[in-house]
Amino acid sequence: MVELGPLEMQVLGLLDGKEPQTVASLRARLGGEHAYTTVMTVLTRLHQKGMVVRVKDGRKFLYLPAARAQKAKGGILARMRAALFPEDRAKPLLALIDAEELDPDALRALRDAIDQRLGEKKKR
Repeated sequence: MVELGPLEMQVLGLLDGKEPQTVASLRARLGGEHAYTTVMTVLTRLHQKGMVVRVKDGRKFLYLPAARAQKAKGGILARMRAALFPEDRAKPLLALIDAEELDPDALRALRDAIDQRLGEKKKR
């Protein structure tokens, strides 16, 4: 299992795989609170750990999540759930709904995911 630091997790969370990201674009999405070289170092480490793929584009690199990044994200979430909510597997979802200001679109997406999962379980 690959260990990731807090900033590595944050950067990895910003890489959704839809659009390749540059160091500058990720730095901006982090609020500009980290130096360019800090974000570049984090991406280099994530690349070395096999969490991101980088593609040369002229003088810069573009970054995308590697295939194993999704598994790593799932592992992080599973460890957090086990540590914070050991007795109730639904509590993290309920805590998310209570703690976050989820807009109607996010709530609908969550409901759709739950409905899809329930449909899959009925078919089994």
